[in-house]
Amino acid sequence: MRLIGLSAAVAVSMIAAAAGAQTAIQAGEWETTEKTVMEGIQPMPPSSKKVCLKADEAQLERLLFPTPDEIKQHGCKFEPGAKKAGMLVATLTCPPNDQTPGVTAKAEISYTQTSYQGAGLLEAADKSGTTVKGKSELSGKRLGDCPK
Repeated sequence: MRLIGLSAAVAVSMIAAAAGAQTAIQAGEWETTEKTVMEGIQPMPPSSKKVCLKADEAQLERLLFPTPDEIKQHGCKFEPGAKKAGMLVATLTCPPNDQTPGVTAKAEISYTQTSYQGAGLLEAADKSGTTVKGKSELSGKRLGDCPK
């Protein structure tokens, strides 16, 4: 069951990396935070990291998700939602394999040039049919220019 929780948290971090969902933000140093809670699993502590975005990679997807190539490697399917100004909506579905359960993750992220906040809904199912649901809170803010 611990593996399901870990895989679901990873899936939230993979939601919108597919091409076509590029959302411009300011380049610089960003701090991102993720808090995931899964039914029946010990709560995971919030995770936080700092990321330096250069001008050519200043997109919300770069902060939240792996590259489109990484999504393709895992056999996942990305479905962008309706495009709205200041809102990123997407669903990612990944099939199960021998090491990880299948995961469906839906996210709704509101953003500006210097911050974002949103939520993800998760469902993980292993090959035996055991299903676990959860949710994530995602947020980030621009701290300033990247350190030298």
